[in-house]
Amino acid sequence: MSLIKEFNLQLYSLRELTRNGFSDVLKRVAEVGYTGVEFAGYGNLTAGQMSGLLEENGLKSISSHVPLERLINALDEELSYNRQIGTQAIVVPYYPVETVHDVEILAEQLAPIAKAVRSAGFAFGYHNHAHEFAKSEDGIALLDLLMQLTDPQDVVLELDVYWATYAGVDVLEYIQKQKDRIRLLHLKQIADFESKRCVDLDEGVLDFGAIVRKGLETGVQHFILEQEEFAVSPYQSIEKGYKHIMNL
Repeated sequence: MSLIKEFNLQLYSLRELTRNGFSDVLKRVAEVGYTGVEFAGYGNLTAGQMSGLLEENGLKSISSHVPLERLINALDEELSYNRQIGTQAIVVPYYPVETVHDVEILAEQLAPIAKAVRSAGFAFGYHNHAHEFAKSEDGIALLDLLMQLTDPQDVVLELDVYWATYAGVDVLEYIQKQKDRIRLLHLKQIADFESKRCVDLDEGVLDFGAIVRKGLETGVQHFILEQEEFAVSPYQSIEKGYKHIMNL
């Protein structure tokens, strides 16, 4: 029996394939066994078209990665689209913070957007890379500072375990540390601590059994595979990833 009942896929993993359309891609994703997807763009499909494809394949829209600039300039449009496709969370995928001042600016920008997104019925989150773990002069990680400067009721954290490990962070300790904020977890494997390559989930050093258990213990709601590099093909990688997690 698997540790989790449902596993989701960040569609950025199949970015080269979605350029030719979403229909065949979503069909294959569902056939592998995934029950939900996380968007990183909509391929010029209308919300009605995308909703139809999701329903046709028995998939849910767990979340959408939406650049901050897009949320600033076209928030109502994004909320309308995602409401129509049944999305549960809106997530900012990246922001180039380097200093405490950068984090303060980001927190100020996120605050009104987060409240608007939550008022519209979605969760709102931030997805990390490695650079947010740089330390301030006071020794606090920039990502921790962002969590301190944002309302925990408004902004959750989508922790990417690969990028956290890339930055030298102990993932299990960090999940415990931010247990009140991490509600989505990106499962992505790192080959080793030297090359830091992204590899298939069953090939690297991260113990996903321990990570998933810790996530369940601390209130993670959605586990999501994101694959950035492929040994053979994107489809083979997402199939291996699904089997690895669901056989834990």
